[in-house]
Amino acid sequence: MRGRSEEEGRSVEDVDDARALAKDIRERASRLRVTPGLLDGTLEELRGSLDRVLREYEKMSRRRLGPFQRELEAIAKRAQELKESGRLSPRHLRLLSQGLQHAHRIHFWNAKRVIAKIDKILGPTREWQRDVDAYRAFQRKAAQRVRDTEDALAKLHAVPKPSAAKDDVGRLRAVIEAANRAADEAWVAIIHRPSAEAITGLVAHPDVEGLGLLAVQEFAALRELSDLFETDEALRQSIGLQPLSDLVLTSEYSAAKWDRVYPQAAAARRTLQDLFHQLRPVVGGKYGTAFTVDAPVAVIERRLGAWRNFPGAESKAAWSDLVDVRASGKIPAIQESARIYERHGDLAVRAWDGSLADDIAAQEKELLAAKKVLDRLPSPDTLA
Repeated sequence: MRGRSEEEGRSVEDVDDARALAKDIRERASRLRVTPGLLDGTLEELRGSLDRVLREYEKMSRRRLGPFQRELEAIAKRAQELKESGRLSPRHLRLLSQGLQHAHRIHFWNAKRVIAKIDKILGPTREWQRDVDAYRAFQRKAAQRVRDTEDALAKLHAVPKPSAAKDDVGRLRAVIEAANRAADEAWVAIIHRPSAEAITGLVAHPDVEGLGLLAVQEFAALRELSDLFETDEALRQSIGLQPLSDLVLTSEYSAAKWDRVYPQAAAARRTLQDLFHQLRPVVGGKYGTAFTVDAPVAVIERRLGAWRNFPGAESKAAWSDLVDVRASGKIPAIQESARIYERHGDLAVRAWDGSLADDIAAQEKELLAAKKVLDRLPSPDTLA
């Protein structure tokens, strides 16, 4: 073997070095096995026990003498049992007994000299163990290389090929965003009109639920407000001329403030405030998004039809673009592709353009090479 310090094992650079090291470890193990107590760690165990006692009782006192003697007797008993079972050689037992005798006499310096002799005996075993650890580390890296390659290959195989290009997904997102901007503009415009006019237009809408903004309760509140404005002209000429965006804020007015601001509607204050309170979330900007990329095609079609009939938004250019996308019949494929791109990122792009197949082939080649290396290495547990 090459020269090395006591703290270093043999350097393992490649599989040939590892195989040579494994062969050398086996040969030395066969020689060490001849002497009982070396390869199985028995002598190392007893040496450690004696050294521990010497360190723990370095500062001796009369009070500690009893436990100290019992510790040494336990070590001697353990050594005798190991010798009788054939796990400790008589020569090593004699040497250990010398160290125990010196320790009993509180001659710690002499006991440590015995430990130094045991260390010299254990030198080849410790060197063998360092080489085993070095080989085990190399073999573990080889096994990890196989696992990493298998994981990488499984990840690549799990990437499905999108049915639409990423540019198609981007175009659909752009169309959806434009449609949402058009819907937002139309909604903001109507809630800033006189409330009586705005509510009349909303109530007359053929599919107000299809807008995706108003729930049944809110639509019922709009219809009740519309009925109030229709039956009470004074209310229509006062409250009905205020924008709906301002009126919903009055739901928090106190009775005194309401009577001061809207004296002509004092009698209907409680009814109006309850209705405005129900409309406040959607009118105040807390409504949902009209269009989403992942919505079912049926939902997109219904909302498109509803917004194309929205008061003041009939001729928005965004609706024509969305109609064209819908007519292409590609929305389901683009939606599925969008989910793939979102989940797998750049790997999905490479699956689309075909370059991912080259990566899979390279990883398969790497896996074969890694398994070939691992197969050439014996298990570390067989080296002893």
